Amino acid sequence: MGSIPQELIDTIIGNVPESSLLSCSLVAKRWRRKSQRRAFDTISFLSEGEVNRWCTDVPHSSDGISSYVRHLKIGGISSWAEPALLSRMLESLSSLTTLSMDATEIPDELPGRISRGEFGNGITALYLSLSSYTPATMTSMILSLPNLKELYIEDWEVTPEGQLPAHPVTPQRRPLNFLELRGWWDGVGEALAESRLTFSRLSLDVGITGIMQLLSVSSETLVELKLCGALFLRVPRPSRDDSD
Repeated sequence: MGSIPQELIDTIIGNVPESSLLSCSLVAKRWRRKSQRRAFDTISFLSEGEVNRWCTDVPHSSDGISSYVRHLKIGGISSWAEPALLSRMLESLSSLTTLSMDATEIPDELPGRISRGEFGNGITALYLSLSSYTPATMTSMILSLPNLKELYIEDWEVTPEGQLPAHPVTPQRRPLNFLELRGWWDGVGEALAESRLTFSRLSLDVGITGIMQLLSVSSETLVELKLCGALFLRVPRPSRDDSD
C-alpha cells in the first residue's frame, strides 16, 4: 500500500460513492484523511439535539474532523432552547464557506459574535429559507459576514413587529457578487435596500415590494439582472400640471 502514489489514492477516493467512504477511511492511514475530508465536506442538522451531539462528541481541532466541514445545512429549528449552541458549532468549523438555514431561528447573539471576528470570516455564501423573520435580524446577519459574496433568500413572511433600526450600521464593503430572491414577501426588498448592500448580479423570482429600491441602490454596480415571474404594480403617471 505504501508504494501507491498519494495522487492516485486521492483520485480513487474522489470517485467512489459516498457510501464507500467509511470503508476507504479504514484501508490505511494515507486513505483516512482524504476519505474523511470528503465525507465531512457537507453536514446537515435537523434538530437542536443533533447540533448538541456534534458540539459534544467532535473535538474542536484546527486539523481534525471539524476543520473538514465546508458546507453546513441547518433545518427545522424554529426556536433554540440554548441559543449559544449555534455559535459554538460555527466557532468549531474553521473551514466553513457555505451556511444554509432553512426554517431556523437566527439567535440574537449570532450577528454580534460574527461581526467581532470570533468566527464566520470564511463564509462566502449564505442561504436563508425562513418561515418568519424580522428585518433587523435579517440585515444584521447579512452585514455581519465580512466576506459574503453570494446571498440566496426564499419563502419569507415578515413578522409585523419586525422593524429596521432607525440608523442601521453598514460597514464599508464591496458589492456582493450575487443576490437571488425567491418567494412572496412584503418588505424584504425595502429591508435589503435600507441596509445599503449593493450587488453585481441580481435574480428575482418573486412578487416583491422594493424592486426599484434594490435597483436604485445597486445602479452603479449591477451588471446582470434576471427577472422570472416578478410581479410589478402599475404606478399611475403624474399629471402634466403636477410640479413634483
